[in-house]
Formats: sequence, C-alpha cells, structure tokens
Amino acid sequence: MKFILFYCVLASSSLVAQKGPPRAQEVTDAQAKQIFVALRAAGTSAKKVVYPIYSGRKRIAYGISLGEEKLLTKASEIVQKRGLYTANREQVALNALIVGVYEDHDLAVLQVPGLKAPIVEWADAGNLSEGAFLSAIRPDGEAQAMGVLSVRERSLKSIDQGFLGIEMDTLETGKGVRVKNVVEGSAAGEVGIRQNDIIVKIEGQEIQGFYELSTKLRRLRNGGQPEIELLRNGEILKVKPTLKGREIREGVSRRLEQMDRMSGGQSRVRGGFGNVIQSDMELEVEDAGLPIVDLDGRIIGMVIARAGR
Repeated sequence: MKFILFYCVLASSSLVAQKGPPRAQEVTDAQAKQIFVALRAAGTSAKKVVYPIYSGRKRIAYGISLGEEKLLTKASEIVQKRGLYTANREQVALNALIVGVYEDHDLAVLQVPGLKAPIVEWADAGNLSEGAFLSAIRPDGEAQAMGVLSVRERSLKSIDQGFLGIEMDTLETGKGVRVKNVVEGSAAGEVGIRQNDIIVKIEGQEIQGFYELSTKLRRLRNGGQPEIELLRNGEILKVKPTLKGREIREGVSRRLEQMDRMSGGQSRVRGGFGNVIQSDMELEVEDAGLPIVDLDGRIIGMVIARAGR
C-alpha cells in the first residue's frame, strides 16, 4: 500500500476562465451538480478523519487523523505558528502540540488531547492512472476541489528530475510544440535542439500540444535518454539527449517565479518531495492537509503543496 502526497499545479487563469455558449454552459453546470452529488457520497469516510487547523482566528491548514489523538499535516505551514488548535465536531476548540516533524516530506504530527477521531484508512494509490478523477474533501463532506491526476507518481528532488532545457511556445496551436528558447548548456542544447524547432514526438508518441508535451517531460528522470523527433524547415530530425538535473539560471528562475505569482499564492515548501502525484485541482495554500479520494471514496493521499503552474 502506498500513501501518496498530492502536488497541485493550476492551469493559467485565461484557460480556466473560458466558457462555452449559454446552452453548453447549462449542460456543463448540470453535469457539475451531478458530479458533486457523487462526490458527497464518496467523501463519507474522508470527512470523518479531517480536521481544520487554526492559529489565532485563521485556518492555516487541515490535518488527517492518525488515531490516538494525533493529526498528520503539512509541517511548513504550522511550525512557526503560535496557538495551534483544531475544532472537533461539536465545534469545541482543542489545543494542538507539534510532537513530530519529518522534513524530507514536509510533514508534521500534532498531538490533540481530547480529540476523538477514527484512524484514517489509506488505500493503495499505486494503481492510479493518469486522468483518474479525484477530489479533496472538507470536514463537512463536501469537495473543496476536484480535478484529474495529471502526472503519475514521481520525485520532485532536483537530483532525480530530468531537465531537457527548453522554453515552450504555449500560444501556438497545431501539431507539435515550437521551441521558444533553449537553455545554454542544457541537454537540449548539447544535441543541437534550436529555437523554432517543433517537437512532434517523444519516444515514438506524437505530441499534439503544450500540455501533453509538458506532462511527458515531467515524467523524465535525470540520466534518461528519450528519443525526440523534431521538425526543422520541413525536415524531420531525431535526437537523443542525456537529461541532466534541473539547474535553472537566475534570469530564467525569476521569470518562472513571476509567472507563478500571476497565478496566485504558492505553498512555502512546494518542491523537493521524493514521492508525489500531480493534480490540476484549484486549491489554496491553506488547503494543505486535505484528504484526496477517488470516485470510490478511497482515501489515497493528502494535499501537500500548491504551485502556480
């Protein structure tokens, strides 16, 4: 059985905001209502084990019951806060004390004297497939957010991730994805990938757009040698770069940070995890600690971070 941490990356706001014609929107709204009804049933077990965590009057995270008056939550959102407490189902405030911190996973265990809650039952998340429908469940049983599994289990440690070293054109449509820029000294640069090349295949699989290419690149590991097919001036070229660890130049890093700020707040600690699954759920920083369930109501993980993109 695997306990998985969920890493939520949002699409750009311009895409999220798009709506179809009025009639199509009515159909979409009706379908959304049906989904939320199904999710309400799926969240029955999850709502029994999740509790809000407060500092002063502000909710800063959620915690999942481990039994024995203990809650599991995201460490970096609580360790520097004072006056931690939760509220039981009768809305009685219960003081919470940090009794354990696991820095590698950014997890903390809280002791909450007087908390009577069942032990969470984790389900195996190892058999999840990309595109699986998931939701984050609040203490009232409602879905705080829903989305799909974008990228399967992977490491976010820089030494584990494979970095190709390209900036993609996110606006251009059509077959493949145009390379907007190549990072100097990167794996892409070493095999001769150039600006304006169009990536049409990776490992023999056709690339239809930016999102698909981005998803495939996130699966790659340091040292991997994926075969990439390029279109350059009407000619097909094949290259096989040796991927490196992710090292971003200062200027590129600043641009990425600016893009992330435009898409909303981010978790203080949002990288370096050894084992996470990525979703496109629209969650806030303070939603860390919510249980993740599939459509069968199985609790398969916990929200650990929100990133901008």
